[in-house]
Amino acid sequence: MKTKIGGQAVIEGVMMRGAQSMALSVRDETGQIRLETTRLPAKKPWYKKVPFLRGVINLVTSMIQGTKIISKSAEVMAEEEIDTSNGKGMGVLMGFSTVLGIALALCLFVLLPTGITSGIFALANLQTNDLKWVWLKSLIEGVCKMAILILYMWGVSRMKEIKRLFMYHGAEHKTIACFEAEMDLTVENVQKCSRYHDRCGTSFIVFVVVLSIVLMMVLDIICAACQFTLFLEQWWLRALLKIALLPLTAGVSYEMLMLMARSNFVLFRPFKWLGKQFQRLTTREPDDDMCEVAITSFKAVLEMDADESIAEVKFPEPITLPEFKERLKNSGIMEQIGEKDLNWLTCAVLNIKAKDVDRQDVKVPFGWIVRLDKMKERLNQGEPWQYVIGNVEFYNRMFAVNKDTLIPRQETELVCEQLVKRINKKSTVLDLCCGSGVIGITAALETGATVTLADVSKEALSVAKYNAKRNKAKVDFIQSDMFKNMYGRCNAIVCNPPYIETDVIQTLDASVKDYEPTLALDGGKDGLNFYCILAEQAPKYLTKGGLLVLEIGYNQGEAVKTLLEPKFEVEVLKDYGGNDRIVIATKKLVKK
Repeated sequence: MKTKIGGQAVIEGVMMRGAQSMALSVRDETGQIRLETTRLPAKKPWYKKVPFLRGVINLVTSMIQGTKIISKSAEVMAEEEIDTSNGKGMGVLMGFSTVLGIALALCLFVLLPTGITSGIFALANLQTNDLKWVWLKSLIEGVCKMAILILYMWGVSRMKEIKRLFMYHGAEHKTIACFEAEMDLTVENVQKCSRYHDRCGTSFIVFVVVLSIVLMMVLDIICAACQFTLFLEQWWLRALLKIALLPLTAGVSYEMLMLMARSNFVLFRPFKWLGKQFQRLTTREPDDDMCEVAITSFKAVLEMDADESIAEVKFPEPITLPEFKERLKNSGIMEQIGEKDLNWLTCAVLNIKAKDVDRQDVKVPFGWIVRLDKMKERLNQGEPWQYVIGNVEFYNRMFAVNKDTLIPRQETELVCEQLVKRINKKSTVLDLCCGSGVIGITAALETGATVTLADVSKEALSVAKYNAKRNKAKVDFIQSDMFKNMYGRCNAIVCNPPYIETDVIQTLDASVKDYEPTLALDGGKDGLNFYCILAEQAPKYLTKGGLLVLEIGYNQGEAVKTLLEPKFEVEVLKDYGGNDRIVIATKKLVKK
C-alpha cells in the first residue's frame, strides 16, 4: 500500500508531511517526545499541479520550509543562540546561510567540475570544439561532478551531528516502509524494514546530476556540429548555462522520481538502484528511540489527514528574559551554586551579554526551559555546576568548559595575574597544557602579546579555539605532547600541568575524580612528571632571560624549585590560603 506521506530528518527529530497536515516530533533533553502539528491548505495552488513546473516549485519551497523546520527543532533542543537583535539578526543570519549554501553548491557542483575539465583539455591540448572529443568533455565533467558529490556526502557523514541526522533519516524511511508493507507501526516492525526509499530526496539529487550530464552532452554535440565555438571554449559560459538549466533538470528529475515511486518497470530499476546506493551515504541504521520519534510524527499525520476535526498542537511559546530569570530562580539551581547572582547565572546559561539580561523584547525558546530540569538533575547527581552550565567566569570574562577540560579555579587567576604583570605587547608567550585556554587567551587580551596555545588533547584545543573566537582573541594553536611539536623560542612559557599524584586521584572529591579529565590531573607517581620535563626542556624554547610561570600543588614548592634551580632563578609565591601555588622562574644567563 503506497502512501504520499514523506518526511525530513531534523535535529533529534523527524518531520512527516501528508496531504492535509504536517507533524514535527523532537526528543528533548529530558527524553520526552515533543510534537507540533500543522494543518495544510486543503487545496493545492494551480502551479503545484503543473507537471515539470511543480518540481521546481517544490524544490524551492522544500528548501525554505526545511530550513524553518530545522530551526524549530533547534529551538526544542536549545541549540540556537538566543537572538538579542529582536528577531532581525536571526533572520539575516538564516538568509545569509541559505545564500551561502546555494553559492557553495554551485561552486562545488557546477564551477569546479567545469574548471577541472577545462584544465584537463588544456593540458592534453585537445580541441574543445572538435566533434570527435566534445562528448568526452561532458563525460569528464559528469564524472567529476559525481565524484565531488560522493566525497561531499561521505565527508559530512563522518561528522557526529550529521551522523545522528542521517540515523533519523533512516528512521523516517523505515517508518514509511513499514506502513507501506501494511505492518503495525511498532518500533520492532519499523526496525525490520529497509532504510532505503524510492521517493528520497537523495535520489532526486542523483537524478538531477545524471540528467544534467546527459543534457550537457547533447548540447555540446549540437554546438560542435553547428560550430558554436564560443559556448564550447569559454568555461564560464558553460557554467552559466548549467545554472540556467537547473530549473529544467529539477523539473524533469521530480517527475522521474514520482513516476519511479509508482512503478517497478524494468527500465526504471537501474535508476532506483543508483538512488539507493547514494542513500547508503545519507541514511544510517537508527536506534529504537529514533524510530519511536518517526512513528509519532507519522501517526499524527495519518490521524489528522483522516479526521479534519483534530486540532493543531503547538510547541510551547517562547518566554521573555525576565520570565526565564524567574523560572531559573525557582528551579533550585541557584541554591546549589550559591556564590553566583541571578543575572550572572542567566547570562551563563543562555550565553548572552549582561546588558541584555533584563530586556523584555528578547524571547527564550521553550527548549531552554526544558534544559533547566536537565541541569538540576545533573547537579543532583554531583556533576560540577561549571560543566552543567557550560560556562565559567575567569578574569571577568566568560569561558566555555566541558569534560575535556579542567575547571579554572581562583588560584589559576593568580597565575595569570603574575604572567600579565611580566609581559607586554612585544612578548611572545607559549601557554603549555592550555586546556580551555583561559590563561593564554586572557594574557593576549590583557597585554596584546603574541600567544600560542598548546595541548596534547585535540578535544581541549577545540574548546580553547571556541573560547578564543568567543572572546575575540587573536592567538595561535598547536597540538603537542609538551614540547614534542614545538620549534623556535619565546619570551615566556606559562603552564598549569597535571600535578596530582596518581595514587591520590581516586581519593579526590567525586566532583573532581568522576568528572574532570584524568589526563589533565595525573602528574605521575610523585606528581612531578611534567615539572621534570619543563626543567629539562623549557630552557631550549626560551629566549635569554626568558620567563617560566607555573601553577603547582600546595606542597610542591620546594620540589619544583629544586628541579628548576640548575637553569633558573626561582621564586615561589603563595595563594589566598597561604599555600605554595605559583612558581616564577627566570632563565639564567649562560656564562661563557
